[in-house]
Amino acid sequence: MAHYGSYGENDILGDLLDGDESGFEGLTEIVGDDSGDESGAQFVGEMEGDSSMGAASKRHARSNQAKSDMLRKRIAAGALLRTLPPRSAREFVIGLGSTALPGLSSANISVQPQVIFRPERIVIPSNLAADFLITDVKVGKNSQLVSPGAIPAVVFVENAFGVRLKMDTAQIAQFITISVTNQNGAARNFQGAIIGPAVE
Repeated sequence: MAHYGSYGENDILGDLLDGDESGFEGLTEIVGDDSGDESGAQFVGEMEGDSSMGAASKRHARSNQAKSDMLRKRIAAGALLRTLPPRSAREFVIGLGSTALPGLSSANISVQPQVIFRPERIVIPSNLAADFLITDVKVGKNSQLVSPGAIPAVVFVENAFGVRLKMDTAQIAQFITISVTNQNGAARNFQGAIIGPAVE
């Protein structure tokens, strides 16, 4: 989902003014031909027909000024900057796969949602939850636990009540990581899922 609200006017201008003549072509592609402002085309015509322009530095200065003025007009009109609202919001689920853990070992299990996603419930099958501890849950680099300490995985079985959480929102492709420990002496497979609202 494209979101340009935080991309400032100076950033746009800086990106487009770094080039030479190609910068003006890039500007045309972004601004389009329907602005109703002929100053850019008129300026280019003057440049092509005026043999008394002088040094290249003078041409660059005037060219950059014209591009800057045109961009400022379009930005003020709201043509270049706009926030795209989400098209839909739904309840999604993301699987944690199946991870084999040797006895008395730990692992970090990471998933990357491909939409903006806020984890609200962890679900672990009751037939294997007794063998595992949840030692951390992270969205990006931030732990979602209020203090260190292992949580029995049975807290999050499929028929548990009152375990809906409100974690940080994961941006597109940001990692959600669940750290688990197999507290059984034998090898076990960890499986689970995360449920929560998503927008795209």
